[in-house]
Amino acid sequence: MSPYLILLKPRVIWLLVLASAAGYVYTTPAVDLQKLLWLLVAAALSTGGSAAFNHYWERDIDARMARTANRPLPRGLVDPRAALIYSLALSAAGVAVAFVFLTPLVAFFTALGWFFYVVVYTIWLKRRSWLNVLAGGFAGNATFLGGYALGRGYVDLPAVLLSFAIYLWIPAHIWALAYRYRADYIKAGVPMLPTVVSLGTSQLVITSMNILSALYAVVLYLAFVGLGAGLLLVALGAAMSLYSSLLVLKKRDDASMWKMYKMSSPVLTFFLLALLIH
Repeated sequence: MSPYLILLKPRVIWLLVLASAAGYVYTTPAVDLQKLLWLLVAAALSTGGSAAFNHYWERDIDARMARTANRPLPRGLVDPRAALIYSLALSAAGVAVAFVFLTPLVAFFTALGWFFYVVVYTIWLKRRSWLNVLAGGFAGNATFLGGYALGRGYVDLPAVLLSFAIYLWIPAHIWALAYRYRADYIKAGVPMLPTVVSLGTSQLVITSMNILSALYAVVLYLAFVGLGAGLLLVALGAAMSLYSSLLVLKKRDDASMWKMYKMSSPVLTFFLLALLIH
């Protein structure tokens, strides 16, 4: 892929774009395809811009980690100043699209998601505290809430509760990845849960979060949607997540942790798709 496309982290941001679409489709009585298109554009620009900024800000960390050493900035494929301008331009364009073509409330949540990922997670906490993931995870809430606000015109308690299906999924997902590459994070001096507590404690916390996330998604879907067709998707994702989590608690090894990471990855996708087809 083009280095500038890689800066957008397409394998990551597509899930946040899907979250915005799910929030809108779930709430609106009739899908307006033009609004949906502008929502997807705004979400892609803002989340892609924030991802590009993350590449820019963490280029020194990325260069020290084997997993990220081949990213465009450490390899010298993109000038840092160009990456910064590119990230800020995309981010501003995303908020502008939401404001001009959608609503000020959607623009607010678009900007809020950018703020949590760029300012709270990347700049403030990433290098300072293992709580970085817990604080930065609110970016996922904001993306969903932007779509919800477009469909309903406001944000209420059900919106917040639904958005936390994203928030609860994020820590277990990222910490499981950090568990596998914990040597990289230690080398780069980045505090993540698996680098600041024992491996046994890491396994227990990560699997607990994984189980909680899966159960929360099922309960939430039953509470707000009911016995719809999407319940099968949510139940399948939860079953995969629960099975892999219990496997970790039984074997307590790196291989089972990585298997849990891989099997829990589709859980949030299944939940969002279930909202789309409710």
